[in-house]
Amino acid sequence: AEPSNIRLEGQVDEFGLARIEGSMNLLDPVKHTDVSLEFRNLLMSDLSPYTIQFAGQEIAEGKLDLDLGYFIDEGRLQGQNDIVLSDLVLGEKVDHPDAASLPLGLAVALLKDADGVIDIDLPVEGDINDPEFKIGGVVWQAIAGLITKVVSAPFRLLGSLIGIDSEDLGQFQFLAGRFDLTPPELEKIGQLEEALAQRPELTVEISGATDPAIDVPALQYLRLFQTVRDRLGEDGSGEDDESLMLDDEVRQLLGTLFSERFPGIPLASLESEYMAPPANDPEGEPVLDELAFSAGLRDRLLESENISPQDLEALASARAQSIRDAFLAGGSIDESRIDIADSREVESEDGEWVVMELGVAAE
Repeated sequence: AEPSNIRLEGQVDEFGLARIEGSMNLLDPVKHTDVSLEFRNLLMSDLSPYTIQFAGQEIAEGKLDLDLGYFIDEGRLQGQNDIVLSDLVLGEKVDHPDAASLPLGLAVALLKDADGVIDIDLPVEGDINDPEFKIGGVVWQAIAGLITKVVSAPFRLLGSLIGIDSEDLGQFQFLAGRFDLTPPELEKIGQLEEALAQRPELTVEISGATDPAIDVPALQYLRLFQTVRDRLGEDGSGEDDESLMLDDEVRQLLGTLFSERFPGIPLASLESEYMAPPANDPEGEPVLDELAFSAGLRDRLLESENISPQDLEALASARAQSIRDAFLAGGSIDESRIDIADSREVESEDGEWVVMELGVAAE
């Protein structure tokens, strides 16, 4: 057969809203076909029968512009769908036996920009020689794949809006026992604010987190040395806690605290464990290694610090609140878009930092 072209145009609905234009290039009607179609201002609500069948949900409002480009070669279909959805509003959920469980609401919130527009490039492919081939099924399979990809890595999508190619945008890390945000984490807050401004229907969910394996020892340490500083009348600035162990006054205070907490154990009875000849005289008379003795007292005092589940919950909540406060401090994000969810336990990968994963939801 000779190559030929077919032109389609001028199909307008009764309200004058929809326009369909297209062309079909029959390079070889048996083997090769090139089809392009344009749809403008289609009412999305009219597509509810399809969305119910494939996703179990109606479409209440919205308009659709669609540019289709399909090429068939030896029965193999390759197509490109350029989809623009304007002011899309989902309707009621409807039970349907063939519908897939898709988080349409979250996907819409992730994809819809500040002007209410969703702009998608959706490639499809398939074998039209397959007896079970259906173009509608192929398209909806591609849409389902897109939705799954978007909702499974939402912070990669948010990062792409501001030129960041990373999934770490939704991860925040805290030093063991601490709830203050480091400068890199505060910078990440600013980046997320910029991205969220482009997705106004999206909310952030913050779940506080702790790792008892590293948070409990850290809290014990912080609590003990806060007691030391309080007794010494210090404000916590200046020397770090390791340097404090070299201070004679601190080591003496550790002995006092030990006697208060363990009145039945005389300090003298523990000193024998830390007696050794002087380093410069291996054959000399054993003497008390005061630094090692104080370190031993410190370790016993640390074990006596009781860190309860409530203490861990308070730490998790404080971490979540730190992130929420940082979001709200800039003034660009409404507090209704930042939710604190239930806390959870996690496992640190390096034994030093606790990583919290943020979540997202549709408003």
